[in-house]
Amino acid sequence: MALQVYTASLLKEGLVAYLCLENGRPSWTFDISQATAGHDEELDALKLAAERSEQDNIVVAPYAIEVLETDSGIMATTKREQIRASGPTITLPQDKIRESRRAA
Repeated sequence: MALQVYTASLLKEGLVAYLCLENGRPSWTFDISQATAGHDEELDALKLAAERSEQDNIVVAPYAIEVLETDSGIMATTKREQIRASGPTITLPQDKIRESRRAA
């Protein structure tokens, strides 16, 4: 089975998050390269932690995605998940406002 991480949306913020599991304690990060990745039996622990976070109303709709380990860290294998990990592919209106204020 391929290397995978769990992703979901944070319930309060609605932002994309990735599961970190240290010593059996789950936490969620916005940075995919900090996510806990696993194969086979490791995925069972990740799945349980993700489901527990959903039951605790921390995240919504957790699911596993395939990732690759690269020299620069973990990277999603599909374009959809790469976009979710890196953010919008266009400049948002509030970004344009911030840029114009910095230039002034």
